[in-house]
Amino acid sequence: MSQLQPLELDHLAINVHFDMDHAQRTFDLLGFNLTPRGFHSLGSINHLLTFDHDYLELVGLPTHTQNVRREILQSPQGIDGLVFKTADANKTYKNLRKNGVDVSDVQTFGRPVALAGKNYEARFKTTRLQSGQFEAGRIYYCQHLTPDLVWRKEWQSHPNTAHAIAAICVICPNPNAQAKRYATLANAVTRKGRHNESRVQCDNFELVFITEEMYRNVYASHAQSNKGRNSFFGALALFASDLCQVRKYAIDASSKISGLNWSDQGDRITLSIAQYGVVIDFIQSD
Repeated sequence: MSQLQPLELDHLAINVHFDMDHAQRTFDLLGFNLTPRGFHSLGSINHLLTFDHDYLELVGLPTHTQNVRREILQSPQGIDGLVFKTADANKTYKNLRKNGVDVSDVQTFGRPVALAGKNYEARFKTTRLQSGQFEAGRIYYCQHLTPDLVWRKEWQSHPNTAHAIAAICVICPNPNAQAKRYATLANAVTRKGRHNESRVQCDNFELVFITEEMYRNVYASHAQSNKGRNSFFGALALFASDLCQVRKYAIDASSKISGLNWSDQGDRITLSIAQYGVVIDFIQSD
């Protein structure tokens, strides 16, 4: 697979379980423009933070229903989903199986979308890695059958000026070995960073691999619990065009949301949301 073009990121997911109302308010106060709540046919709910070419998904579970998406319930809260973009989920499934990756059968599902008083259905095809292969979180591939119902101008502009996902940080005991495993999934190659971290450069973002000791040194009080795991998604990074706007919203939100902390490192603003075990770096874009 390494001879192919590196894959693009489709989205990252933050799992909030049954706490979607609070998560929606938190990210709204942080200056994000959230899409209306979506209800998947699989039994999950979501809000999207839609950017230029990718998005951040708040995914959770509805209350008072028997139709519950088990993979969401059985995964921990926090940064939980790494999703690559594919133009053909069936072909991706066959290629992964051929390369010895244990993946689920392709699923087709959707969610209603209301636009200008009319109802539509956003539809997707996905194949995901079976649990147990990558401890950090859920990894899967998504084919958008109706991308025009996801990437819309009215949802892509955010008051805090965030506009793209830059990276995800994977915490693990052996960064170099783990980076090579993820690189195979993304048709990419590994390289060493200037701080001896391992990196996988995908088409439009990076995966960064560091030890837990390095993670706690870098993020200090922002660092989150490993929840008993040897490997976990420790942080994500977003590009923002104006860190002054990020700072303004962080100051306001931290006075209203318990457990929300932020700090300014000069070249980035870091915030952490203790309730969900989430760390986000905002990086100034060019």
